[in-house]
Amino acid sequence: MWHLHLRPVFRPPVSLALLGMGAGSVLAAEPAQVAPGATVAIGVRSSVDERWEGVHRRGPIEHGKVYLIASLKKSPVGPELIRPVDEAGLLQQLRRELNARGFREGGANETPDVVLTLLYGRGYLRNPYLANIAGDIGAESVVPTEIESWLASATDPRLYDKRQRPAYERKVVAAQKEKLFIRVAAWQYPGDRKAAPVQLWKTTMVVDDPATNDLNALYPQMLAAGVRFFDRAAPEEEVTISAPGPGTVKLAPLEILESVEPAAAPETKTGG
Repeated sequence: MWHLHLRPVFRPPVSLALLGMGAGSVLAAEPAQVAPGATVAIGVRSSVDERWEGVHRRGPIEHGKVYLIASLKKSPVGPELIRPVDEAGLLQQLRRELNARGFREGGANETPDVVLTLLYGRGYLRNPYLANIAGDIGAESVVPTEIESWLASATDPRLYDKRQRPAYERKVVAAQKEKLFIRVAAWQYPGDRKAAPVQLWKTTMVVDDPATNDLNALYPQMLAAGVRFFDRAAPEEEVTISAPGPGTVKLAPLEILESVEPAAAPETKTGG
């Protein structure tokens, strides 16, 4: 298992034990310039833990907005990015987007509502349009065989129905491609350092063509697209947002066709 520890630049030490990921091959790529002003399609995948009463699902829970950033790092799995990422700039942009959406960084003597981790990189992510596909981030594409795909669909009748639609199949194929990604995950503050980590919500932003796209040029747009889904479940497996390319972070209007309002979380007491 991976153990993430706070760096001095963040806040007082917090340790989260996260699932380890297998090693992958490292490939070099020639840097390429992203065309200024070009439109970029950003995919956003987001999920949040839900309330349950017995076997009945009661909808997502809204968590507090006082945060602590515990870790920001590059994924150890997948090919190298075409340029090293300016992590200080990425961290600053994350804070800027969080604060603009009503989140607030906790003080030195304040217990945060959520502990945030940010993972960025390049690789093949688990396909959100397929069920029962093992793994999360890989250096190589894992393409399900026909029988595996059928079995995955058969386990979920809703998925089987979707797989009959040509548009859905196109999304399955597109999601199977290598991605440039940023993932922001929120964890429950560990009152007991020995307790297993509890993930509260997770939002992943993806862009195609990581062999030619520079994450430094795109992370402002990716975070601006994803922050609106922080602590919210996306209305579908992946929401695609068209945004202007490098040079501005203004996004086109986003209309969510269906959304479930989360329930308010219980109030938490701050430390003295």
